[in-house]
Amino acid sequence: MKRRRIAALALSFMMVGTMLAGCGTGSEAPAGGETTVQAQAGEKKETTEGAASGEKTTLSMMVFPSTENYETINEKFLEQNPDLAEKVDFEVQLGGSGDGDVADKLRLALTSGENVPDIVRLNYTQLPEFAKAGVLYPLGDYIAEYEDKIIDAAKSIMKYDGTYYALPREVKPKVWFYRADIFEECGIDVRQVKTIDEFIAAGETIREIYPNACMENYNVPTTSYDFMMMLSGTGAGFCDENGNYNLASNEDVKLTFERMKKLKDSGVMSSAAEWSADWTPAFDNGEIVSQLIGGWFKTDFKNFNLESQKGKWAMAPWPEEIREGSDAGGAIWVIPAAAKNKELAAEVMTKMCFDEDAAKIIFDVTGVLPALKSAADDAYYNGSNEYYACSLGEVNSEAMEYLKIFPYNPASSQEQKIILQYLDEYLQENMTLDEALKAAQDDMINQIGNPFE
Repeated sequence: MKRRRIAALALSFMMVGTMLAGCGTGSEAPAGGETTVQAQAGEKKETTEGAASGEKTTLSMMVFPSTENYETINEKFLEQNPDLAEKVDFEVQLGGSGDGDVADKLRLALTSGENVPDIVRLNYTQLPEFAKAGVLYPLGDYIAEYEDKIIDAAKSIMKYDGTYYALPREVKPKVWFYRADIFEECGIDVRQVKTIDEFIAAGETIREIYPNACMENYNVPTTSYDFMMMLSGTGAGFCDENGNYNLASNEDVKLTFERMKKLKDSGVMSSAAEWSADWTPAFDNGEIVSQLIGGWFKTDFKNFNLESQKGKWAMAPWPEEIREGSDAGGAIWVIPAAAKNKELAAEVMTKMCFDEDAAKIIFDVTGVLPALKSAADDAYYNGSNEYYACSLGEVNSEAMEYLKIFPYNPASSQEQKIILQYLDEYLQENMTLDEALKAAQDDMINQIGNPFE
């Protein structure tokens, strides 16, 4: 049996589980005589039954890769909003080390109809799968009062097929981090580095003074993260809108393969893999002096606590040739339609995501910039920073202008596993470019079929 049939069967189980949960004792009956179908269609209600009766409602929140920051934010948010604190508690659950782990747990919960979390942290990557399966609670009515305040880049990761199903945890444009002191010493203006060839040439110039310096760390095996960041700006997918795989003839996919090979073979790449034990020391000892990555890295880099790096780094958009795109669009919150407390969860989370005072709590705890238009000019987000020789808010807002999202579909996770296998064959020169793309296309056709069915 083809994997696409297995996937379709799994989705059928998910939807059956959702309907059973909505009709049985596992799901709270809608207040005010409304039907479950109306509630799932997005009818906004202010409270659940428990909250209306004066009892606190515990909202279960599934996150990754740890719970600490979320627990801190939730505590401060309820302190800031005593009216909500009277009716809400949070229970933060660890869903795993990454978004894939959380997605797996959500699929199992929806299939069984048991322990469906009220609030789930995912990446936009997974939104098409769950939204198309009909298992997410529409949020348009809750977002309406904030809609004019939200940046367009955020709205693009909140929707599937024109309907709001998600709230933004963090929009993730492509941001270039670089050693401002070294680039200045070597006479390199990052704003004049517009192509991959110029990016490599900048690395070669730096190596004349710093022989061990590296501009990036693209390696084999290739990470899905690096490849999809590079591909996302081209607008290319692996199939057409009807689900017909065409990557073997897709010039943008070919170009991305060629760009990845050019960078890998350039001689200015570090062997220190991202998130490996070697990565942090490579920044500290001057091996990595540049990083093409998502804007979220501004916070994670600070958390490395590298005293020697304070004040030496700056940020800019990626080189013009590869500037457009994003890191999976960004991080999102979704609320399952089968969640027991979906209405209250939607009310609370929209406030947490879009209230300006709540945004400052999240920024203080995580460094995540809010998805609000007002943040671009707010001094609160644009003050000096001990690690960076630039304004974080200004650069992040500029990079947002180039944000594009890869056309994810319900089978995107399978597609990425297949494409990476053959990308590595090409990078290691075990296959020609045409052979690798044709093999990847054949595997997608045979293993997935039509990703929309």
